[in-house]
Amino acid sequence: MAKRLSDVAKKVGVSEATVSRVLNDKPGVSQATRDAVLTALDVLGYERPTKLRGSAAGSWASCSRSS
Repeated sequence: MAKRLSDVAKKVGVSEATVSRVLNDKPGVSQATRDAVLTALDVLGYERPTKLRGSAAGSWASCSRSS
């Protein structure tokens, strides 16, 4: 069974938004929390759904910028 962000968040005691920030390497998360989330991801066997992070995200970002 695939683990969800909510499972990881509950295990660590943080919000799903914090787990998302760690997965996407965003700022605003302490190193201790980041390490705890990464450990929980490994322990729980979380598999990031790669189909959600395809080329569409990159093409949208480049299309949204106007010169």
